[in-house]
Amino acid sequence: MARVKIDGNLILTYEYEPYREIYWTNLSNYIIKKYGNKEFTEHSLVETILLDCFHFFVNEFKSIIFEESTTSFFNYAFYLHEQSLQFLVKTRDGLSFGEIDENDFSIYRRILKLALEQGCDIDLNWGKFPTSQEVFRMEDKIQRLFYLGTWFYIFADYVAFHKMIPNAKKINFDREGYIGVYWQKHYESSYDGLFPKLSNDYAKGTFDENAVGELKEAINKCFEIDFDFAGDLIFEIKKHFSSSPFQTIEPYVLPENLSNHFKIDKKSAKQFYNGLSISRENKQPIENVVYKPYSTERYMYRPILIYKIDGVNRALVGKEKFAESIYVLATNAISWNTIPIEWRQNKCMFKYMSRKGNEHDSILEDKVEEILKARDLRYVRNVKSFKRPGINNINIDNEVAGEIDFIIIDDSRSKIIVADSKYNKAKYEAVGFRTDNTNFITKYEPKLQKKIDWISGNKVVVQEHFKIIYHIHDLDISNYEVIGLFFINTPTFYMLNGTYKAITLNQLDNFFSEDYEEITIKHTDKEGVESLIKHPYFK
Repeated sequence: MARVKIDGNLILTYEYEPYREIYWTNLSNYIIKKYGNKEFTEHSLVETILLDCFHFFVNEFKSIIFEESTTSFFNYAFYLHEQSLQFLVKTRDGLSFGEIDENDFSIYRRILKLALEQGCDIDLNWGKFPTSQEVFRMEDKIQRLFYLGTWFYIFADYVAFHKMIPNAKKINFDREGYIGVYWQKHYESSYDGLFPKLSNDYAKGTFDENAVGELKEAINKCFEIDFDFAGDLIFEIKKHFSSSPFQTIEPYVLPENLSNHFKIDKKSAKQFYNGLSISRENKQPIENVVYKPYSTERYMYRPILIYKIDGVNRALVGKEKFAESIYVLATNAISWNTIPIEWRQNKCMFKYMSRKGNEHDSILEDKVEEILKARDLRYVRNVKSFKRPGINNINIDNEVAGEIDFIIIDDSRSKIIVADSKYNKAKYEAVGFRTDNTNFITKYEPKLQKKIDWISGNKVVVQEHFKIIYHIHDLDISNYEVIGLFFINTPTFYMLNGTYKAITLNQLDNFFSEDYEEITIKHTDKEGVESLIKHPYFK
């Protein structure tokens, strides 16, 4: 077990070997008993086995959590989570992760959140201050949860990739009877050659720099309160009883105090705090948390944990978590028409969410426009109609085609680019990629195809529009090829395998350069035959 202390913050690191012999052995035996010791390649059967593996680890995780009956374990997990947030903030200010692996640290924080959420389902008793031996026991349990959680997230990703890519995975067993999951065909070469390159695309994505401040202002206006006061109120009430970070309070006192201070309706005050609370009434099963990671009914977005302790509801709240929740609500929820369901009942907040959802694509479009201008490319943006000399405009903002985000004339390649911008939420796992992939295939592709078809059949109209907009007479695009593109903010699987190219903001300037070359993957099969894999890379 590895306990690491960096800059005063305690972090538990990922330990593999102590638990592999227990859980990986049990998983392997379980799958062999159910399906046999052989290789599996058939798509639907592989998917079924992968799901069985996922549920195996989830069930082990649950069984360990539900052994707990007092607040002691959950208080310690709460403490470690607050420590992790303090450390995370420091790394954003330049502190090195040191010996801590960043990816493991991200999963560690997820697992702590999951563990804390499960406590909502347990009828707890008050726990005692732990002895050193008890701390060792709790840390061993958290390490086990870390191992199990890591693997059910991995298997969830296996399933998601397998659903997106026909015959993506195969399963077999080594000489010792341990189960293994592997890519089929050339997919491992594609994955290894592409995914490590995505980090810069994440780092260079754009975001709404004013999101947190704007959300606080909206809360202040819509609930007729002061957000900072409403947050501080929690910790002032806690201090009234003790200075312990584990001090809990009865949830009902929060809306009562807020209502009295601001002279607002108690119903509105309850809506505000209920939207920030997670309890057994609204917490999601682990399976849903993994497969629907962007639901707001999670501790990620709701910093007020409500536990049933000795038969009474008690709220456990951390300062670091409260700050994190408002940040993720502002930057990873509201611009995608997502806020806590309780806040949707406030008409003013619902209106604010809708406005932010309608505006969010413009954040990306503004950045795209900067690149197009710097490249001195002719383009038009947010096209709803086309100008024509001496006669009425042609309206396309209807079933004919729909508004087109960008039409770009690329003279160097003799292309007319029809592009839709998708300010996609940053996703880092295949489960999230699959949601994106489905949306692109079922929603975005058909819309883009309609626009491509219309432009292809009306090049003269487009040509005359550009002549008027740019005050030029010499322009002939009649022989230009019309192509469709998506402009996206951050990487997603569709960009590697979609019908249309999807170009990240980070790659856009390079895409329009004369030196642009699409990535080619070199693959060597079992017989030693080499081949070159181009987009789409997983077909």
